[in-house]
Amino acid sequence: MLCEELEKLEGEFDEIVTSLEDPDLTQAERESLERAYHKLSLTIKDHQMAGHGGGPCYEE
Repeated sequence: MLCEELEKLEGEFDEIVTSLEDPDLTQAERESLERAYHKLSLTIKDHQMAGHGGGPCYEE
């Protein structure tokens, strides 16, 4: 995964976190956001741990 993609995913992750703070969410909306949160969290973690042969992201 390119770092540009990682940055996009992190932006989406931030939007999910902000959305989860809405007290007016339905249970279905909250569950959907929580699933997306979990999936993105794992994708970001995977990239950070092994995205560049185990090294950190870098700018090109």
